[in-house]
Amino acid sequence: MTNLLSRRSTLHIATGAILLGAGFVRPATAETFPGTEAGARALLMQFLPNAKTDKAAVMRTLRPAAADYRAVYQDPLAGRLEQEHRKIWDAGTVLAGKPEQTELLLLVVRTDDLIDGKPALAEFPGGYRKVVGDMKRGLPIARFKFVQPGSTTGMAFDGLVHVNGRWVLIPKPWTAAAS
Repeated sequence: MTNLLSRRSTLHIATGAILLGAGFVRPATAETFPGTEAGARALLMQFLPNAKTDKAAVMRTLRPAAADYRAVYQDPLAGRLEQEHRKIWDAGTVLAGKPEQTELLLLVVRTDDLIDGKPALAEFPGGYRKVVGDMKRGLPIARFKFVQPGSTTGMAFDGLVHVNGRWVLIPKPWTAAAS
């Protein structure tokens, strides 16, 4: 038994060394990162153009489960979001900026700040005003941009939420809000 375990460990170490030597880094899962600004930043840095991670694999870890939608939003909005986002997730969409956008701008607040109409709400896309009545309190939520060094404009994203012990991406929730 010890020999078999030793061989397996040696195989895993050797395989890891080969992959690292080839420039590949195993992506960390969304559960690896705490629900803090530092946790969100570390997670999102994996999507920068110079990151040596499998961006598609990292993106898959951000896919919300049905329970995640319902932990962030009340029904019926949660159900509509889940259905609407299924197309995006099934298509294999990956977060990305342009090759020259090598920096990350990030704002993490609590959903309470948005619900209560605090100044942070003005930093999120205007559509959030349509859904704050359906949001649940106490969750870290982020908006972020991939930008060129020294710039404040770039590819903007929203809806990164830490819920049920991990980060998930629920972008543009107002698109599923009732008209």
